Amino acid sequence: MAPVPSVTPATPPLAPLAPLFTSDTSVANFKLSLDAYLEMCPKLDGICVGAFVFDKASRLLLVQRAPHDSFPLRWEVPGGSIDAEDETLLHGVARELLEETGLTARHVSGLVGKGYTFLTRRPLCVCKYSFIVDVEAYNVKLDPNEHTAFLWATEDEARAKKCGDVHLVYTTKNQEDSIVEAFETKREKAKLERARHI
Repeated sequence: MAPVPSVTPATPPLAPLAPLFTSDTSVANFKLSLDAYLEMCPKLDGICVGAFVFDKASRLLLVQRAPHDSFPLRWEVPGGSIDAEDETLLHGVARELLEETGLTARHVSGLVGKGYTFLTRRPLCVCKYSFIVDVEAYNVKLDPNEHTAFLWATEDEARAKKCGDVHLVYTTKNQEDSIVEAFETKREKAKLERARHI
């Protein structure tokens, strides 16, 4: 399957100040502002987030970075830095998802992994947390300043780093590991949900 380029030249509208979405109790620790979170973690200079969006066929949304950006033409999940204006870290996830893909978060259903830290070029110590996010609809509208293409990958395709004719080169090894872990987390959550209904 070839990547589907954006046909909408306009940038998606900015997210509302407080996107309406729900979240699992498992991510309650992220219902803090950036300042409040950093106050609890003084060794950190910033927080980044990623949004793992699965469609109804359990395929994961991957986006290809713009050629003029860092990690040009590499693949990742939507995400970015939490801003001081974001009401909470979870609101930052919803904002980044909307800005980059035009998708509206409906529910933040869980954390993928435990997060990982990295140093930026400045250097700043940043922690990245990634979440599984359910969305209102699946009509992706990329911001061409950030991403050039998107696709929906199965777990086998994501692991093989090949989706149709597209070779997937991920931004980092951490991103690749998180993608694999997201499929495992989604599967485990589905198993627990089924057990709850028995």
